[in-house]
Amino acid sequence: MARGPKPQRNPNRETTIEPKTSKSNNYNFDKSTPIFCLAHIVSGYCLSDLDTDKRAAFALALQQRCKMTWADIKTAGRHKKGTELMPANKIKPSIPERFQDADKFLVFRYSGMLPMLGVRINDVFHVLWIESSYGQVYDHS
Repeated sequence: MARGPKPQRNPNRETTIEPKTSKSNNYNFDKSTPIFCLAHIVSGYCLSDLDTDKRAAFALALQQRCKMTWADIKTAGRHKKGTELMPANKIKPSIPERFQDADKFLVFRYSGMLPMLGVRINDVFHVLWIESSYGQVYDHS
């Protein structure tokens, strides 16, 4: 059976995929897997400041957590795949203007005890700082 001509793609058509369900105002985001945003990383604390091994560890840490729900992450140990909260007044570098109102930042370990810090909004974790050396973003004592 002969097939017809292949349809032409419209270059002006958006190629985004719409979610099958929309999240209502009372949606429990703890049931979702995390989405990681790297758009707001502070200069001097980003991937380009890490060596190859730490970059790989960072990528693996994100991949592992993407297989977990936020509820799973909340119950994991803080020095394993879980998190802890760091008060804003303990952060050494400047806080991006968009997140100035945050009073606490979420801490994930990505390589041994080295953390990445940021802000969780719904199911999105906005990574702001990645420590390349221990104690760079906050004192660990």
